[in-house]
Amino acid sequence: MRKWLTVRCKLPQQRRFRLAIVDGFAGGGRYQCGAAGSPIIFIEELKSASEEVNAHRVVQGLEPVEIECLLVFNDANRDVINLLQRNVTPLLAGTSQNNPTLHLRVEYLHEIFEDAYPKIKNLLAKGRFRNVLFNLDQCGSSHVRQETICNIMHSYRHAEVFYTFMIDSLLAFLRKDQPEKLRKQLDHLGVCAVGIRESENSLSPRPWPVD
Repeated sequence: MRKWLTVRCKLPQQRRFRLAIVDGFAGGGRYQCGAAGSPIIFIEELKSASEEVNAHRVVQGLEPVEIECLLVFNDANRDVINLLQRNVTPLLAGTSQNNPTLHLRVEYLHEIFEDAYPKIKNLLAKGRFRNVLFNLDQCGSSHVRQETICNIMHSYRHAEVFYTFMIDSLLAFLRKDQPEKLRKQLDHLGVCAVGIRESENSLSPRPWPVD
């Protein structure tokens, strides 16, 4: 994401860059081991990117770029969102004090992502965001519909989607001998059973041959 921001903020006459980041399955911000989760990583990357962009502009004798970002953090579990808020609040306070050209606003939601998506879209529309990044790191393979992905890509001038699903578990439980159940398992991905059969070799769990 840092490289993406540095590329988008290269114009000499540019004074402001606005974007929205949506983390649809945000989690609590940190894992039990203390490692940062995606919401904290996004904030840290935004800080690094803004510093890098404006340090480079100072060397060139250019005015700094003000980066404005709306962060939408959603998780289906209210307790998880409360934990995330506790983890993120001190980080936001430090960013406000130490990064005067970076302006962050956070919206917290606690709903199933597909239920939250209309509200998220409304927030982005109200803010007139053209640059959006969706992080859809779901647990499993059925929490984001293909129609939603298509809607995201067609709704914004510049849209990026980090889309993750558990391909191993999906392949393990595909009911290839039960066509109707197989169809239901694949509908949300926009994949047909014929396509699975035609691609059977590439989906095989067999290890690659070793020379």
